[in-house]
Amino acid sequence: MTLRLRLSRSDLLNIDSVPYRPLETEGDIVILERADQPGITQAFTHAKVSELLRSSSARYQPGYFDFARSRMLRDSPVELINELAPKVQSSLLWKSAICKAFLKLADEKRAVRTYASVSKVKGELELIVREQEYKAPGTGKRAGSEIISRKMPCSKTILKWVKRYEQSGYSALALLPKTRCSGNRDARWCHRTEAMASDVIEVFANTQRPSKKQAVTQVQRRIKTENGRRLGDGLPLLTIPSSRTLHRRLKEADPYYIHARRWGIDAANRRFNLSEIGVETLFPGERVEMDENRLDVITLLTLSGMLDQLPIEQVERLKVRRWIYAAKDCATKCIVAMRLATTPNAQDAVQTLRDVLQDRTPYASAAGCESAWDQVSGIGAIVTDQGSAFISAEFRSAAESLGVTMHLPPAGLPQMRGNMESFFRTLGHKLMPLLSGRTFFNPVERRDYPSEQLACLDDDDLIRILLTFVVDIYHNEPHGSLKGKLLRIAGSGWPKNKDCCQFQMA
Repeated sequence: MTLRLRLSRSDLLNIDSVPYRPLETEGDIVILERADQPGITQAFTHAKVSELLRSSSARYQPGYFDFARSRMLRDSPVELINELAPKVQSSLLWKSAICKAFLKLADEKRAVRTYASVSKVKGELELIVREQEYKAPGTGKRAGSEIISRKMPCSKTILKWVKRYEQSGYSALALLPKTRCSGNRDARWCHRTEAMASDVIEVFANTQRPSKKQAVTQVQRRIKTENGRRLGDGLPLLTIPSSRTLHRRLKEADPYYIHARRWGIDAANRRFNLSEIGVETLFPGERVEMDENRLDVITLLTLSGMLDQLPIEQVERLKVRRWIYAAKDCATKCIVAMRLATTPNAQDAVQTLRDVLQDRTPYASAAGCESAWDQVSGIGAIVTDQGSAFISAEFRSAAESLGVTMHLPPAGLPQMRGNMESFFRTLGHKLMPLLSGRTFFNPVERRDYPSEQLACLDDDDLIRILLTFVVDIYHNEPHGSLKGKLLRIAGSGWPKNKDCCQFQMA
């Protein structure tokens, strides 16, 4: 069965942003003429036109070239009702519902176009419109749900709406009120005053970072200086904008532009960065993120019991901040490897990569953990930053030998590795406050806290605490990205045998 479309010469078809209007139909062929270049035609089959209308590259507007619709669109600020604000859309739909209800009563010979007749059926019109609003989606099904109730217009207004509605080809856009055109739209100031008032944005968006009050005062002072010069030359004086007006001008400025001028492009990109849900993963091991981080705690290079035999100067040199290498599976949010390091280096990065492919339960048992650390899988893609350890030949060779795809997102975009950054942030907020000798996130938060004097943990204590936190606490807590599921439940389907892994260490 051949699908045939009924098209009119007043219709408009936009195909790949090219406007067409139907010219004639011959059998199974539809001849379309370019609306912007009359005389240029193109032939389509009915099936092809139907296929295009179902795609996103085509748009069909019936009756676009009708005189009534063209006149209405000429005075309308938009072409589609969806382009208006939701509040305005709701008002227009309510008005069009009144017009449709009256036209229905008029067709049934129950109303005529007189003020007296409209007054008699106004109550019935209100019931019809209100019933439609009750059935509209989103109004709530429970008793007591709030529903907007509008006051019905007078008979004269209803007849005026119906007339405009019919003359526009039954388009709700014709009911858009003309109040949008009211008001004084002339410039309040001359062009010179407008230009000098706009300078308040440039004055405020400066690397010296003046306050808003200072920027406003400086612009007003400039205009007063210009008026002094004009007074001597016999020219008309400029209007001095009020402080409130200039503050409002600053408020309307682009916040990204101001932040970039005051703090730099990188700072603006970080502050106004787009939020996203991250890369979607379907199975464990598909995407593993790895990173290094300096722990916010000071530890000792040797056992605490040996410090009594050393001078104070040597003890102070033994107090350092350790680094941690960690790998996190993006599908299950489990930490699949973790290693403590003195400094960032390629050897520890490679060892962390190797641990992802091994059962780490012996490590957890040695640390006294109650849960197993047996999440083992192959690696589809490893995502790291551009640290020296990860771009080293040793690490890249190990990844190449495993058949792992390496992704190195651009520097300065930690959100590209959001899963790993989230784990380090969790360590800083949940674990570090429980340890003595913490250094906090920055010196401002640290203040007078004596981190060096309170340092008492050695490397063995620190790695035991980290393993216990990850295996027994972090893996057994509900996770927001998993809709409240436990990480261990999410990773319970992982293979327990190395032979089941997708890739093996060469």
